[in-house]
Amino acid sequence: MPVRRGHVAPQNTFLGIIIRKFEGQNKRFVIANARVQNCAIIYCNDAFCEMTGFSRPDIMQKPCTCDFLHGQLTKRHAIAQVAQALLGSEERKVEITYHRKDGSDFLCATHIIPVKNEEGVVMMFILSFDYVLKEGSMDSLDRLNHTSPTRQEQSEAPSIFFFSFNNSLFFHFFISINAIHCQHLF
Repeated sequence: MPVRRGHVAPQNTFLGIIIRKFEGQNKRFVIANARVQNCAIIYCNDAFCEMTGFSRPDIMQKPCTCDFLHGQLTKRHAIAQVAQALLGSEERKVEITYHRKDGSDFLCATHIIPVKNEEGVVMMFILSFDYVLKEGSMDSLDRLNHTSPTRQEQSEAPSIFFFSFNNSLFFHFFISINAIHCQHLF
């Protein structure tokens, strides 16, 4: 008889669904708890760890402002935009220069997505990270294995995901896959 560890709560099921959906799109992302003071990171995927050079234990429970990735080339205006997005409840995309654990820098489009409960209270944030190619930068090209989706792939992609759990916590999460998938093309 298999042994079950932990308990299955609606929020754990919800997190699992988010993780599977983003992993299936080969996204680099973190999930943060908006209900604690520093918006601590509660999950980061392997692709994010590879992008930054930090291990999962290095990242967990750090603030989702990703101040551990800030360096000399990180602009204060971009840092302020990320912080402002985390204070609000609107989706935002910020272009920011981050620094890996080894000190090398990379330009990144950080997509900040609030996840709200049925009362409209932000419960979590999903931060998705995409490389932005600097013109003429071979370093960025070497680190990026990117192929643009074909028009057929874009049209076949589902437009909206909707999650709802009918227990004590209700979560509604809308995300336009086409928008996230194609924003970097324009």
